[in-house]
Amino acid sequence: MKVLLLGEFSALHKNLKEGLVEFGHNVDIASSGDGWKSINGDINLGSKRTGFLGIFEKMLNIAKALPKLKNYDVVQFVAPVIFPRYLGINNLIVNYIFKNNCKVFLVGAGCNEPTTADFFEHRFKYPQFYKEIKKSDPNLWCQTEAGRRYDKWFLSKINGFIPIMYEYAQGFRDTHYKKLCPTIPIPMNLKKIFYEDNIILDKLVIFHGLNREGVKGTPLIKQAMDKLQQDYPNDVECIIDGRMPLDEYLLLLRKTNIVIDQVYSVSIGVNGVYNLAMGKVVIGGGEPEFLEEFGLEKSPLIPIQADVDDIYRQLEKLVLRKNDILEMGKASRSFAEEVHNYKKVAQQFVSVWSKY
Repeated sequence: MKVLLLGEFSALHKNLKEGLVEFGHNVDIASSGDGWKSINGDINLGSKRTGFLGIFEKMLNIAKALPKLKNYDVVQFVAPVIFPRYLGINNLIVNYIFKNNCKVFLVGAGCNEPTTADFFEHRFKYPQFYKEIKKSDPNLWCQTEAGRRYDKWFLSKINGFIPIMYEYAQGFRDTHYKKLCPTIPIPMNLKKIFYEDNIILDKLVIFHGLNREGVKGTPLIKQAMDKLQQDYPNDVECIIDGRMPLDEYLLLLRKTNIVIDQVYSVSIGVNGVYNLAMGKVVIGGGEPEFLEEFGLEKSPLIPIQADVDDIYRQLEKLVLRKNDILEMGKASRSFAEEVHNYKKVAQQFVSVWSKY
């Protein structure tokens, strides 16, 4: 099967490609590198320059890439809008892709679709999630009339929408979207994720990564971590950091024992899966909706409420049971191997692409 993975999201497509290649599929990733994460693909759609030169170089790279974006059995978008919107460029290129490839899918890995946005804002147990997204970008294009029209058109053209977690599936179930595919877990190439026993050295190291602070609930997490640091100064080291290249980020995680992923979610994202694979204790996600979505009875994830006191209590429990951290880390790795193994997940994608 010849596959084009279009766009990148925290190396989701990178890991999926590596799984597909294991089974002999011919796979290309076309992306701009996912911003500061600098995740390189096979076909460059971006530029590292800024200003006018950056815009010019990006358009030049897209023009050079255009002849390569055709004759695939499957094209999978990571978001409905991949290309620049000005002058209608995105619409023209997306139309070109629909016309020159066999099947087109959208992987549900973000809040782009209006039905999902409505679900988050009015019916999801953490409505603050989408409120924070809108706060971070008050002029959110997908919530304009033009954006809604485009999303409606895009969703009518694709062969299927493949969510990666409960949050991105439920909004489409609510609206009875006929092209909703089964939810598939986030793939992770565990061969490339360094695992070592989760051993506490001098202090218990607790980490939270900076990325869209409001959306992740960072202000609540910071308050809880500050209180824990004050109450247990000799036992814990709390770190909040981020916005670094992926390799540098993974290196920082090696010294960490516990990772707080995010607050306003019943599931975990790519960051949480990385942490599980490295054998970290992961806080956030793992709620009943998450378990039901993937047919699981339990997970090593520690759910938290969107409340400073609850986050603090969960952290304090771990401080008081430090002797369990090693086994908890092993359980994290085992869960990643069972649910998120890149080869197992790649087979699930192939099965959906073939069926829809």
